Amino acid sequence: MVKMNKINRGLSAAVLLFISINAFAAPMEVKRFGIFIGANDGGKGRQRLMYAGDDARKMSETMMDVGGISEDDSILLLNPSADEIRTELENVSSKISRVGTFARRTEVMFYYSGHSDENGILIQEDQILYKEIRDQLDKAGADVVIAVLDSCSSGAITRMKGGQRRSPFLIDDSSSMEGHAFLTSSSEDELSQESDRIGASFFTHYLISGLRGAADSTGDGRVTLNEIYQHTFDETLSQTESTIGGPQHPAYEIQLTGTGDLVLTDLTVPTSALQLSGELEGRFSVRNDDNRLVAEFSKPLGDTLKLALPAGSYTIRMSEKRTEYDIQQEEIMTAVVSLNRNTQLYLTMRDFSSGSTESTRYRGDEQPEENDDRIGKFVFSPVPGINIPLLEPDDKVHIQGGLIGAIAPEVEGLQVSTIFNIVEGDTLGVQASGIFNITEGNMDGLQFGYYGFNMTHRNLRGVQASAIFNMVEGTSQGVQAAAIFNMADETMQGIQGAGIFNMTDGAMQGIQGAGIFNMAGMPSAGIQGAGIFNMAEEIHGIQGAGIFNYASYMKGVQASLVNVAGSMYGLQIGLINISREIHGMPIGLINISRNGVVDVGTWYEYSDAYRLYLSFQSGTNFLFTLFYWGNSVDGFFKKPDNMAWGMHIGSRIPLGFLEFDIDAGLKQSYKDTQRYDTGDFTAVPSTRAIVAIKRIGIYWGVTMDFSYPGHNDSSLYSGKSFDIGSSGDSKGYYKYVFGIRI
Repeated sequence: MVKMNKINRGLSAAVLLFISINAFAAPMEVKRFGIFIGANDGGKGRQRLMYAGDDARKMSETMMDVGGISEDDSILLLNPSADEIRTELENVSSKISRVGTFARRTEVMFYYSGHSDENGILIQEDQILYKEIRDQLDKAGADVVIAVLDSCSSGAITRMKGGQRRSPFLIDDSSSMEGHAFLTSSSEDELSQESDRIGASFFTHYLISGLRGAADSTGDGRVTLNEIYQHTFDETLSQTESTIGGPQHPAYEIQLTGTGDLVLTDLTVPTSALQLSGELEGRFSVRNDDNRLVAEFSKPLGDTLKLALPAGSYTIRMSEKRTEYDIQQEEIMTAVVSLNRNTQLYLTMRDFSSGSTESTRYRGDEQPEENDDRIGKFVFSPVPGINIPLLEPDDKVHIQGGLIGAIAPEVEGLQVSTIFNIVEGDTLGVQASGIFNITEGNMDGLQFGYYGFNMTHRNLRGVQASAIFNMVEGTSQGVQAAAIFNMADETMQGIQGAGIFNMTDGAMQGIQGAGIFNMAGMPSAGIQGAGIFNMAEEIHGIQGAGIFNYASYMKGVQASLVNVAGSMYGLQIGLINISREIHGMPIGLINISRNGVVDVGTWYEYSDAYRLYLSFQSGTNFLFTLFYWGNSVDGFFKKPDNMAWGMHIGSRIPLGFLEFDIDAGLKQSYKDTQRYDTGDFTAVPSTRAIVAIKRIGIYWGVTMDFSYPGHNDSSLYSGKSFDIGSSGDSKGYYKYVFGIRI
């Protein structure tokens, strides 16, 4: 029996040892953390960016989709303060230290899109030096640091002491590697540019396209740093060579030790994706169902390409240029697909249908014969679809009149009917009808629907006016005026005026005026005025509403009963003002901000009244409001025989580890229940001065009340008195106070 027990114990020990060895031998994952920052505001004197916030958001989403960063480990900062960035850099260091030896390797990706100069990144009126960024990233304790800066002169970070350029290489999750890699959107003396056409910065746009698969030159389903840098460099340079800002040359600095390639994104993990077959060739653009450009790249013949995308509907545009008789023609083909979650669609030439052919001419060459044989026509339509004379699918119309409705392939001139007008292509001119007008392409001119609505499926440059609503699925440049509502899916530049509401999914630049509400995306600049409420992701200008204003980022003025903002730079005027951080002044009864003054407290007053007070204080150091209520200690919760309450405004002065508050206002104070019941009492001018210990919240000081004969004789005065003026009729009463606030 003893022998069997020894055998059993031996077997148990062996099993435990085997399990332990296998547990420690099991492969540990690579743990990657990300900080993604978008800052449109670079301070006074610098043009406000339009797409830095969007760039950071898209980059964060891409790295969560295919870059191995979990949602919990991805930090997105939109228009943050410099201190918020420093705090998150410290937080990621704590996260890395907690992971410890449980990960094969730790990595941190730092992405910034915004303003910078040759010394550092510019955050509003502050600057974080490149040296500080490098030092903080080094202190984070990650095995590998990847920093991506999309900002002017960002290449200067690669020219600091200790850095040199080497051939870019990183590693996969089975190799060992330590060091850092910096990618920048431009060289140290170059501008970094953004584009309205792509709705992003050039660098980040092509960086994201590459990370999602366009940069996978080997076709192995993995995008390495070498591949992404080469792809982004080529695309950014080619697209900026002819811009006003001049060509951008993305730069890099690599200091790594180890072997192998570090994979930035892995397309082999389960994800939704498009796979383009080898027979497809040309320039590709991919737009989502909101008509937003999500990827753009070139693909050579013979190579397959996998593009990881979120589930949704997409329109893929393939264009190929060729030249015949000095005429450069661009053949365009399109495919519309629906991509389900964790599924992959294989696209071949059969999935694309012919679109249009766009002809352009070389500058400086002799002009050949006109190749556009479409002749403008004067057309009458007795019934919709019947035209006199007949129209071919590619004809353009100068003047079309419809007895009921008019339908044309393209209009350059006037289209008018009693009920409706439809243009299947572009309109240059006027559409006027009794009920509705639709242009499926671009609208340059006027759409007027007397009783109904107007719709433009692409871009509007001009005026839409109708009795019910106006809609533009692209960019609206001009005026939208409707009795009910106006909508623009992308940027609105101009005026939206409606009886009920206006909505712009993209940026609003101009004026939105509505009877009930306005909504705008980011970033917006201008005025929102509504009878009830306004909402904007980011706005630089004015929000004025009868009830409520909201903006995640506001620079300017908010005026309403209730104003709410994320980052507030400017003035809030209302009954209640709330912000995540305030850099300006809130004017209201209640003003709450994370970086402002928000205190709840109590104090005891040393006087013959023996009052205990409860208080609420909110605002900023420059201007805060104070509400308080007090009663005698012995009857605090029993009877209002010695009650007082009041409101003050004041300022707070930080003094090292102390805070000095001084405030003044009006206080209601009465002597007995009878006067409280009859309202026979008047306000007493009152002031308060206290000194508090920061963080602990304990304070002490003095309060004073003032009496003036004939004005507040029925009020209760307590404390030691002193005469005011030579007559001695007016008096002041001071009391010492001791309290605590949190």
